[in-house]
Amino acid sequence: MRRTRLQVIAAGVAATAFVFVLGGPRLAASAADKPIVIGASISETGAYADSGKLALQGYQLWVKQQNATGGLLGRQIELKTYDDASDPATAVRLYQRLIDQDHVDLIVGPYSSAVTASVANVAQQHHMPMISPEVASTAPFQRGFTEIFQGIQIAADYVEGPMAIAKEKGFKTIAVTGEDTLFPRSVVSGVDDLAKKMGMTIVFNQLYPHNASDYSSIVEKMKQSNPDIVLAASYLPDSVGLLRAMKQANFAPKLVYEGVGPTELSFGTQNGKDADGVMGTGNWSAELKTQGNATFVKAFESTFGHPPDYHAASNYAALEVLGEAVKRVGSLDSAKLRDQLATLTMPTVMGTYKVDPKTGIQQGYKSLVLQWVNGKQFVVHPKSLAQQPPALPFPSWSTR
Repeated sequence: MRRTRLQVIAAGVAATAFVFVLGGPRLAASAADKPIVIGASISETGAYADSGKLALQGYQLWVKQQNATGGLLGRQIELKTYDDASDPATAVRLYQRLIDQDHVDLIVGPYSSAVTASVANVAQQHHMPMISPEVASTAPFQRGFTEIFQGIQIAADYVEGPMAIAKEKGFKTIAVTGEDTLFPRSVVSGVDDLAKKMGMTIVFNQLYPHNASDYSSIVEKMKQSNPDIVLAASYLPDSVGLLRAMKQANFAPKLVYEGVGPTELSFGTQNGKDADGVMGTGNWSAELKTQGNATFVKAFESTFGHPPDYHAASNYAALEVLGEAVKRVGSLDSAKLRDQLATLTMPTVMGTYKVDPKTGIQQGYKSLVLQWVNGKQFVVHPKSLAQQPPALPFPSWSTR
């Protein structure tokens, strides 16, 4: 049963008094010497492995840097993670283990909206605040939870950028697809209303199963609908699969958008010149003039031997926020940390962290539209942050 905040505080006071009476200053000093342990599960294998590994490296870099400057509250920091294999049920068991058996001091979120939605129950049951840098869907925050905080831009806003670009170019018809899981459904949920406002027509709307391996059928159906625009809410594996199926079918609409998959650096590596013209939504760019961003990029490349992506940046930013909350509270008190995370506004490498204090839904971070052009990624929207204008229409396969 859920304990009231007064009960939690009373229990904490009683526990502190008990330690003082039995152990005195010696036990208190011993506790102060122990590292602060931050726990998480990460998708190191399974469908989300490529993205999950970069997310983990974002966590790891922040811990390394923080320890080099004294840690938190005068204590070193230990990051304890397990591989959840991209599976929500496995992640739930691992967070239970982190809290009940490993007795971690703090937790941060796993990768993907689907996994985080399940883990949110564990955070709530144990009254442990959790920043979730990989949950773009707002659904987990609309269940009355008080312990989770969104650390990335809202998924429903992802398609606003590519649709605004399409409207400016006079494109009228849209084919919508994506993986039939929580995050992609959240991404495409706003397309109907946006299409009506922008005077566009949806001519195809069908999702495909999680872990699909053949995209030829869905691509053929989209091709038959003859859209100006393809809006696919896809991760890296299905973004690559869809693009290859489009090439095989010689299907080249005027604008191709594939959710978050194209923002992964390996999307360009896997597709070569076929990646050119593809758009995706990211919440971060190495070129952003946000606080500490240039230093973060340099440190990440020096530490891991490759550039960061937005997964690394969002997970790094989540610990920037959590660390600041701990410093302001001056302790690891869960209730106080929860209140601090709900009301805190601060700059990070991602932009300005700010959430709705009642729901934990992100209000500060803004999304970017990135496009592959000649083997490189460029920010093309919004115009205020664009490195160059969008390269449209999407080039035909025969001209590559």
